[in-house]
Amino acid sequence: MDGNIIELNNVTYQYPSGAMALNGVDLKLPRGKKIALLGANGAGKSTLLLLLNGILKPSIGLLKYQGCNYRYKKKDLKDLRRKVGLLFQDSDHQLIAPTVYEEISFGLCNLYDDKALVRSKVEESIHDFCLERIRNKSPHQLSAGQKKRVCLASIIAMQPELLVCDEPSSNLDHKHTEITFKILNKLQGKGKTILISTHDVNRAYAWADVVVLMKEGEILITGAPNEVFSNKSLMEKAGIKQPILVEASQALWPDIDQTEFPKDITAFKKLLNQVSCADLS
Repeated sequence: MDGNIIELNNVTYQYPSGAMALNGVDLKLPRGKKIALLGANGAGKSTLLLLLNGILKPSIGLLKYQGCNYRYKKKDLKDLRRKVGLLFQDSDHQLIAPTVYEEISFGLCNLYDDKALVRSKVEESIHDFCLERIRNKSPHQLSAGQKKRVCLASIIAMQPELLVCDEPSSNLDHKHTEITFKILNKLQGKGKTILISTHDVNRAYAWADVVVLMKEGEILITGAPNEVFSNKSLMEKAGIKQPILVEASQALWPDIDQTEFPKDITAFKKLLNQVSCADLS
């Protein structure tokens, strides 16, 4: 199904302290896409994610989920949070159960009465995230990376329609970062919408279908990675560096069209070889 899964219309959020986190944000999140949210610290990214999950309510403005206005009643919020899974940046804010197994099963037990189905989904999630050795351990005694994997496993087990992740690869080593993004890609391939907030511009450039760039509570631009990251002045305004492949391509070939930017090192080498051959002919 095409269209937008969530829309924000003129959304402003001001914290009780008086600090303005978001200011007149208009944003449409396309259904079934991989979306990267970028911005310097204090840009309002985490606040935006909390609004999407209904944890925060806008001071001004309106949010819509699949065309229906957000309703902030207990029953409606419970249903919304089942559909919009949220991974916190700090895993300790999310962990509540005495063991890893129980952490992953907690939300599922609230959704299903079928114990066999719950066990099956828990086992699948434990396997996907390589948690077999720590399944009976207390989540609070785990490393930061292990905690992150447990939190993500518990959310994905619930099969949300939109998965919202605040720095999903923080505290993860390369191996488990790759496992995490492989699972995110698999979910998106099944029609789920994935939104991540990240400081990793190189990962965002290679991974995302859509990039949202923020600064000081406002949206600077929303567009395809090539479009957003090729705009050097806008990236500088946001306090974000360009991805290395984009920066290198523009430095080597100032007239290169944004649609020709290589997405990975293999494509970059291929382009470099083609240009070198053309220069020699």
